[in-house]
Amino acid sequence: MTKQPRIPDPETSKRLLANLRRTHLEMQEFNEELAEINARLAQYISQQRLQRVRHSLDVLEIESQKLPE
Repeated sequence: MTKQPRIPDPETSKRLLANLRRTHLEMQEFNEELAEINARLAQYISQQRLQRVRHSLDVLEIESQKLPE
């Protein structure tokens, strides 16, 4: 004897659908927040790289000034 899934009554269906919609919207919100965090991290990493390059250029400039001509 196979148990067939039972179709929920209309009220239960409405409640479940509303819960699914809410969960979907919450997931969208979370994904947007995560995208914002990723963008901030990417900007931070870019700034760090830029600072390292500038620092390296400064060091090279100082070292080149110390070299005899």
